[in-house]
Amino acid sequence: MPSLTFYGGINEIGGNKILLEAEGTRIFLDFGMSFNIANQYFAEFLQPRKCTALADFFELGLLPDVKGIYREDYLKHMDRPAEERSVDAVLLTHAHADHAQYIHFLRTDIPIYCTEATRTILQVLEETGSNPLSDLVTACDAFTFYTNKRGTLSRVTRRNTDFVHERIYHVMAPEDRVTIGSLEIEMVPVDHSLPGACGYVIYSDEGNLVYTGDIRFHGYNQALSKQFVKKAQAAKPKWLVTEGTRIDSARTDSESGVRSEITQLIATAKGLVFVEHPIRDLDRVNTIFEAARTNDRAFVVTLKLAYLIEALGDLAPFSLSAVKILVPKKSWGLIGKDGYGFDWNQVERDYANWERAFISRENAITCKELQQKPENYVVSMSLWEINQLTDLQPEAAIWIKSSCEPFSDEMKLDEERKRNWLEHFGIKDYFAHASGHASGPELKALINAINPDRLYPVHTEHPELFKDFFKNVELVELGKKYTL
Repeated sequence: MPSLTFYGGINEIGGNKILLEAEGTRIFLDFGMSFNIANQYFAEFLQPRKCTALADFFELGLLPDVKGIYREDYLKHMDRPAEERSVDAVLLTHAHADHAQYIHFLRTDIPIYCTEATRTILQVLEETGSNPLSDLVTACDAFTFYTNKRGTLSRVTRRNTDFVHERIYHVMAPEDRVTIGSLEIEMVPVDHSLPGACGYVIYSDEGNLVYTGDIRFHGYNQALSKQFVKKAQAAKPKWLVTEGTRIDSARTDSESGVRSEITQLIATAKGLVFVEHPIRDLDRVNTIFEAARTNDRAFVVTLKLAYLIEALGDLAPFSLSAVKILVPKKSWGLIGKDGYGFDWNQVERDYANWERAFISRENAITCKELQQKPENYVVSMSLWEINQLTDLQPEAAIWIKSSCEPFSDEMKLDEERKRNWLEHFGIKDYFAHASGHASGPELKALINAINPDRLYPVHTEHPELFKDFFKNVELVELGKKYTL
């Protein structure tokens, strides 16, 4: 009999790790990080120890201790014997950390299925990230030594390319079906708050299963979500695993509404406009870009956002040449210091290798230029770049928060720090945001349309609310196997 085991996403928003077993085939649906559990035990300067490999993660329930899925270098460091691979594939719905971050720990011979945009975003995260868990498309052997030219042992780093392994990615296109073991898998795109999000329809002789991933119906790509519902309905699934982030909210969001709000706020501003937004939400990035253009202002993006836009190419909503790239002071702060006698090579040394391709572009811009003509620009900004306000010394500036409200103690502390910066520089702040998730009424309409025999709500703090509307709800427990 088929079964589902939920190793994450239970009574929390995110952390999805769902094991499907059917007809001798075993597939994980997402393999994400649980923010709830991580925030219970860890903070910015208190993190799981790399030196223990998987031990801290197992001990605190951040990862399930499942045989045959984890990297051999980590297992060896824990004095565990080698294991045979026990999972046939991982299906990723999108590249948010709560769905994809912990693929870092998986064996490199487990195939990963996803969209082109998802793989690209994960590659960008690996190439630009400082997180020790940013091995997402490749994996460098950890806790491994090699014999150097002197005949002694040295520790392996990414410079030792013989020890860097490519993960097996299968990029799926809409309407394509792939066979994994005894199952047939169809990827179906959906609307969510970053490019490349999708759900899956899984076909088997014992019945079909639909997994929504994260979904909404109010973004620029809402037609994708509506088509997903039709595709899922046509499959006549026995089982539906659905997200339920906003099952308790009837609020109607609209990305076009956010665009209107931001456009109006920019129109009232006399100085610089800063917009705080999720960096990989390119729908929101496009919203800000269009709002800036309507007000005859240039949109200024960060180096990381520039790298993502260029990497996505035609999948991005606009070309990188259509915006300005902010090059901040880093390291020695040599950018913009002319006439000091040093050459450009010294300036480049202030920046990471991936950043250097952008700092001399024709559309690169510095804080000095923003300070000279503040009324000409809308700037992508966050807490992590907010110290540039010291360079900008903004006057009559506004700050638009276009991201979710803080939902953890650490996020609330970050919000307080940000407010201190804004108050120090006399910057007025505003709010304009739309969620990446369907509302309660939209979720109910989705479920009624798909009409499964059995319903499994995940990615929600209120799974019990589904029972108020549906009789076929299974409220699941973490780590328990449910026979389908």
